[in-house]
Amino acid sequence: MIFSLKELSELFGKSILERINGVDGVDGVCVDSRKTKPGDLFIALPGERTDGRYFIQQAMDNGAVLAIAEEVEGEVNRGRVIIVKSSRDALRKLAKYNLTKSAEAKYIGVTGSVGKTTTKELIHHILSEQDSLKGKIFATQKNFNSQIGLPICASTMPRNAKFGIFEMGMSATGDIKKLLNIIQPSVSVVSKICEAHSEFFNSVWDIARAKSEIFGTLRGQDAALIPADSPYVDFLRRQASENGVRNIFTFGWQDADASVVSYDCSLGFFRIAAKILGENVEYETHCGGEALIESSLSAILCAHIVSGISIRELAASVGSFTLPYGRGGICYLQDRDIVLIEDAYNACQTSVKNAIRFLARYANRRKVLVIGDMLELGKNSMHYHEDLSATVDKFGIDVVFACGMFAKRLFENLQESKKGIWRENSIELAEKISQEIRDSDCVLVKGSRSTGIEIITDVIKSPNPIIHKANS
Repeated sequence: MIFSLKELSELFGKSILERINGVDGVDGVCVDSRKTKPGDLFIALPGERTDGRYFIQQAMDNGAVLAIAEEVEGEVNRGRVIIVKSSRDALRKLAKYNLTKSAEAKYIGVTGSVGKTTTKELIHHILSEQDSLKGKIFATQKNFNSQIGLPICASTMPRNAKFGIFEMGMSATGDIKKLLNIIQPSVSVVSKICEAHSEFFNSVWDIARAKSEIFGTLRGQDAALIPADSPYVDFLRRQASENGVRNIFTFGWQDADASVVSYDCSLGFFRIAAKILGENVEYETHCGGEALIESSLSAILCAHIVSGISIRELAASVGSFTLPYGRGGICYLQDRDIVLIEDAYNACQTSVKNAIRFLARYANRRKVLVIGDMLELGKNSMHYHEDLSATVDKFGIDVVFACGMFAKRLFENLQESKKGIWRENSIELAEKISQEIRDSDCVLVKGSRSTGIEIITDVIKSPNPIIHKANS
């Protein structure tokens, strides 16, 4: 149980029955009536296209104990609805209240343009692998890092958690500052800052400024971890210092508090030699590319700072880490000897270049790039796509299959020998791709998730996939 009915009654100043349907509390918080589970508290949020108030009864039919709404719509059990002025404020109130009941927990905030979800998951994994901390580590689900997603996670954090790891996303200046009103991290980690989501900003500098809001907690943070190889490292260091951060650490490929000494991937996985806070350590990663190496440095360093567990013990846990779905995991299709790199969750020019560099390591296979549009890149979108043709040439990619109007610009810029097929959308490309992939290929599938590019991985994995077309 997360909240007792008595707590909810006192928190919102409403009279609630002591027991509802035989229970005296709620086990979860949900804002999607379709995903509501028995024991949940359903929060009816107003949206651009619809309103959660219309789905209160559906949530209750699915097992919701209570609902929070600004008003009640339709025929529902009004005795099980807490009426509030603002459902969004109510959600934030729940999150802040729950965190006050977890007073002993230390919080870690993770932000950045790319790599923040992987970094968050890595920190969670290596801390959870320690015997003394099993069952005491909490992290935000998936990429729940928004003004809605983060408070949902904060409101469901178990009160016996020793560490809470919160991913903090943004789409505008001030977004992270708002999240700090809910969660005050004692340690913050900034992953790579680049052009991702630049549609909402005038420049990458503006993105860096917005990301630096993570340092602005009411009380100075114990530590901040920033990328040493970033062009914004001095700016981030200065912002952290001015906000009272007591210890500022860097991570990266060289001249950092946590840096790579050498690495090798000749055995099909990365064997890394690193130097972290002056200590030489070796460890392995069995998934992902060079971007994961950088994330592992910050994750090990962060976990050491918050827990005091030895760097060597923490590094040993990296080898058992698996990437979240669609973020660079490697799937080996034994029947056709195909290596499939599934990196279709999101894309910007920086992350695509990193993925192509990783693809190029498979020297004895035909290297195939399947790419969809990179979205939310603003006025420079066409340039970012066209510019990738030079990376395709530099790293010896053999053939490119593309879908989407932006990706078409990349396709048109390619050498004729590298042009596979271009189609307007991922479904049309999916219908052709199975005829083009050969045994022993190494295939990278990359693109923004909203393009539906992940359907290509399904096609490659299955000889007879079901392709769902629009309006069918």
